[in-house]
Amino acid sequence: MAFKLTVDFSSLDQAVSQMGAELIEFDLESKVIPIEPIDRKLNEGFEVNFEDIEFDTGLASYQGRQVLLYIKDHSYNNKIYTVLEDGSKGNRFHVADCEMLERMRQKGRFDRYVVTNKLDGMFPVSGTDNRTNELVEGETDLSVCQYCLEATNFQKFASLKRGAPRRDFVQNFKLADFFDTYSSFFKFMPTGVASNQTSHYTKDWETVSKRIREKFNYQCQQCGLDLAQHKRLLHVHHINGVKSDNSDSNLTPLCCDCHRKQPDHQHMFIKHEETKLISHLRNAQGLNVKENWQDVYDLADPGIHGVIDLLEKYHVSLPEVGEEIQNEKKEVVAEMELAWPLKKVGIAIDKPEAIEATKLGWKVYSMRHALSQIDQLASSLR
Repeated sequence: MAFKLTVDFSSLDQAVSQMGAELIEFDLESKVIPIEPIDRKLNEGFEVNFEDIEFDTGLASYQGRQVLLYIKDHSYNNKIYTVLEDGSKGNRFHVADCEMLERMRQKGRFDRYVVTNKLDGMFPVSGTDNRTNELVEGETDLSVCQYCLEATNFQKFASLKRGAPRRDFVQNFKLADFFDTYSSFFKFMPTGVASNQTSHYTKDWETVSKRIREKFNYQCQQCGLDLAQHKRLLHVHHINGVKSDNSDSNLTPLCCDCHRKQPDHQHMFIKHEETKLISHLRNAQGLNVKENWQDVYDLADPGIHGVIDLLEKYHVSLPEVGEEIQNEKKEVVAEMELAWPLKKVGIAIDKPEAIEATKLGWKVYSMRHALSQIDQLASSLR
């Protein structure tokens, strides 16, 4: 049963007014993200059957969570000791559906993989000592699979020459950067990210942030987006990266999309609904202007950057970013991350929206298929 409150707060309001207290803006949307049992398990890592891992987007996922997978056992030829000393000698971990995993499928090798979304790069490994028959366990820093990086064209990896350039890239690879790039593809963030979203900020950060946003009239200082009606999408960025430096010269308001694209901003999880709203508002405010490929990069979801890199090399026409698809009732039923409306060709992140656009005569690619069928995609745009 619901009850209506009838308490008279007029006296309290009058007292507050006399005190000169400032009216504080607050958002009813909770920023606390509940941690489900599956999230705790993924942070620790556990074994699953390969068939239970999903690759709908091309990225490895488990129950709607972005994950990586690897084979924990390193028993062969007492390899465990070598791997504990040098993780680069061990089994590679996978972040996407790649050529190596496809070979495993074709050979019928469905090893039990460990799935995890722990982002520190350290992996529990084990192996049997062939001489003593004892189990040896420990942690080591395994390397990412190069085939996965090529399959996603992460940070233009496919353009790097084989050999030293690619080895250097792998050596400097950070899981947090990878998960951040594709965060809008998934509904849930890793627990390590959820627990550290507000770490290192000063205690008065909420007040400081509000003051800076008001000072700039709730406008993103990079793309120019007016977010006065959507204040939660406007962040305040520390220019020098030092979160304890709240001097005015070091603070600038950025929309969440521009903020996440700043250097060294891993662990910034942005929901797909928020990136869609940003695109919609940019279109409505006439800010979705594209004169060159760099403009497309700046406007598009970072998870699509690998596709954009290849399309630029094929010299296709510039796409629309955040194109909204309407049905016969003028209702928006889908949004394309990249679109060529005259060709009715698009690339979408959200599968249900891709299906709706297909019903209206569009040829829609996922990121996965756009990358693996780039020749066909480019040909259809000429």
